[in-house]
Amino acid sequence: MQLNFSGAQFITDPYPIGLAKPAFDDESYEALVESFPPLSLLPAFGGAGYKKFALNEKMQPYHTFLESSPIWWAFQNSIKSIKFIDFILNLLVDKGIPVLPAKQWTSRFEFAAMPADGGKIDPHTDTAYKAVTLIFSMLRPGEWDPAFGGGTDVLRPKDPTARLESYKAPLSEFDVAHTYPYTPNQCVIFVKNNVSWHSVGPMLGVGSPLMRRTITLNIERAAL
Repeated sequence: MQLNFSGAQFITDPYPIGLAKPAFDDESYEALVESFPPLSLLPAFGGAGYKKFALNEKMQPYHTFLESSPIWWAFQNSIKSIKFIDFILNLLVDKGIPVLPAKQWTSRFEFAAMPADGGKIDPHTDTAYKAVTLIFSMLRPGEWDPAFGGGTDVLRPKDPTARLESYKAPLSEFDVAHTYPYTPNQCVIFVKNNVSWHSVGPMLGVGSPLMRRTITLNIERAAL
């Protein structure tokens, strides 16, 4: 399996965020998309600020699924390795993007799906221990209607002095500085800081059964 970040392009305003596309070789990407876990394995997250389904390392079905899927087992082990984490951190350094140091790095992996009909993640900056987030799209070519939305919106507070709370501040408090549309075989990469506001949706696919499928890797500081 080949991951390709050589062509990753970053912006730094309002915070460091970029896109690698294509992220995978075609054969590997197709195999991962076709073997993405079924929605029945992904519990619903319907609390404040969310409308999505997710399966992560804290859940036993996550481990059961990986044990049944050699390609996902291999991919998860590769992407969670110290070698890959170092690769991403060095990529950012090469791009002139600073990341706060840590005595030890760790990571978390998640499968996620959000309904085209109303799925959303409200504006937030991510928790303090996160350092870098990678969001991989998992969809077939031609599967998604761009009119549904579903891109990752890079947000800038309209009032930079306002005290805004993640998942509670309304979209009306922000301008959309940039959008990374939800398209096949890409990875959105961004660095957590105090202004790393981003959101998804609400999506506009009323009545559609489609799901916005992604995998996310969070690189985190286990200790500062």
